Amino acid sequence: MSTDRQQYSIANQMALIAAYAAEHRLTIVRTYIDEGISGLRINNQLGLIGLINDVQSGAADFGNVLVRDVSRWGRFQDTDESAYYEFICKLAGVKVLYCAEVFENDGSPMSGLWKNMKRLMAAEDSRNQSAKVFAGQSRIAGLGYWVGGRPGFALRRELIDATGKSRGFLEHGQQKALQTDRVLLRAGPPDEIAIVRWIFESFVGGKEETAIARELNARGIVNHRRVPWNLQMIGRILRNENYTGNTVYYRTSNYLRGRRVINAKAKWIRGVAALEQIVPRKVFDAAQRIIERRIRQRLSTDELLKKLRVLQHRLGALSHNAINRVKGGPSADLYERRFGSLRNAYALIGYVPDGDYSYLDTRGERANLIKQLAAEIAGRVSGVGPDLIAERAGGCMAVKDGSFISLRVVRCWKHSQKHCLAWTLRRSSKQRPGITVVVRLDEQNKQPLDYILTSRDSIPKRPLIMTEAVVRKRYRRRFESAAGLIHGIQMMLARGPRLSS
Repeated sequence: MSTDRQQYSIANQMALIAAYAAEHRLTIVRTYIDEGISGLRINNQLGLIGLINDVQSGAADFGNVLVRDVSRWGRFQDTDESAYYEFICKLAGVKVLYCAEVFENDGSPMSGLWKNMKRLMAAEDSRNQSAKVFAGQSRIAGLGYWVGGRPGFALRRELIDATGKSRGFLEHGQQKALQTDRVLLRAGPPDEIAIVRWIFESFVGGKEETAIARELNARGIVNHRRVPWNLQMIGRILRNENYTGNTVYYRTSNYLRGRRVINAKAKWIRGVAALEQIVPRKVFDAAQRIIERRIRQRLSTDELLKKLRVLQHRLGALSHNAINRVKGGPSADLYERRFGSLRNAYALIGYVPDGDYSYLDTRGERANLIKQLAAEIAGRVSGVGPDLIAERAGGCMAVKDGSFISLRVVRCWKHSQKHCLAWTLRRSSKQRPGITVVVRLDEQNKQPLDYILTSRDSIPKRPLIMTEAVVRKRYRRRFESAAGLIHGIQMMLARGPRLSS
């Protein structure tokens, strides 16, 4: 099915199909719609996928499928794919009828000839449209206008009309409505520009991407995607030529929804000096030289593992710091990027580090727990902003009175001396005024055991090892459910700043 902006909208197609059904005394019992979805691939065509599944499973309570024309069945570049899906229906006793075609789909040689020709025409039409769209977008990009989706950090999209007059800035998810309008890329707020410059200066000065990301997270800097900073995000900023004042189009492509291809720099289409320069060209070029030098010096996987094995035999034990102390050797960050984690690299050389590092496998689950809890608090506590500011051991949310709600997750472990369960509570690197929620995990570190509600000042400067006895003594406000916690937060905020443990 097409979108409403195309010639045959959903409503038009449904009206034509309804008229065909009435003329042929057929009753429409079910409707499958792929609204606004390209017919090039079946992956995202949930309507067609649902139809095929119902037909194959025997759940179909109909004997005919009415389609406007052959192109609506799909514009697959391999015409055999279109025939295959129709053949599945045929095997199940379900006939596909094309309502607007001049031929009857009766299985005759002429019918087959018509269908194959129409399928080829539909595939060719997609190729022609793709070429026209690419030519138009290339011309627009070459003139310095922005062609693409969401820009990077510290960048904004400004909508202008045909005369060049600004219509305002587009927020995430917004698009232009008029074909004559254009979009310009603009530099963002001064504080974000300062962060981008600091990232480039730090990288050129010798800092690794991971170290930069960790420092930004520790400082509570929020990025444009509202997620914690990571190596990949810093890398994209360092390689983004937009910060030099140029727009760049056609860095990657996936022709006709095919495999994504990284295009050579010679094919890139640039809009030179299309926006304010954020990073000096010489600083940007210095960053590119560092990146290119690392690529040229890239060691193979076998060479990396060999160096790690030699280091383990020499030192006996491996760690992040031990690897980084080797002059001229691969960094621990490189091993993490290549193998996913240091533990994966250790496993490949047969090295088992001392200690239990299983908690690393559940970091994603703890992050999701924080996000879910933050969403519940924002939805039920008035005056709390919806944005979660990422922190290393949790996050925090801003309250309209200027205070914050800090969220922390603490893992459970067994105390070897006291022979009991314990939890380690550490202060955030950046203490914010307000209240703190501490989520204690159960013995398996899978589910919340309880929720502790306290003030910022009750979190000690030194790490606190909490046993059940310590928790009962220091923290009175404990809740077994998130609902109880949210009620407690509402009560504390209503009472004002006089908070105690």
